[in-house]
Amino acid sequence: MTPSEPRSLMLLQQVAMQDDACLHCREISLDLSEDQQHLILSRYSERYSPDGMEWVERKHQVPIAELLRWVIEEGQPPTLLQSDPAAELNVAAH
Repeated sequence: MTPSEPRSLMLLQQVAMQDDACLHCREISLDLSEDQQHLILSRYSERYSPDGMEWVERKHQVPIAELLRWVIEEGQPPTLLQSDPAAELNVAAH
């Protein structure tokens, strides 16, 4: 991937017709910052109506290190998976 290529992960892309003859489009995506030190959540919304078009974009940014610390602290207790050397020996013997 070259630096100019987008690195977005599209989480939601939605188009809905509303009762008042309006079309509502939404997108939510995740991106990495240029320095790859921050995760950026982008929320974009467009609303088309007979009166015109409106759009709003919001970006929320968090340091990746801070996000990982939060996941470790707030997530479920870790599950320890370990290989069983005796089972591996039995498989090798067959």
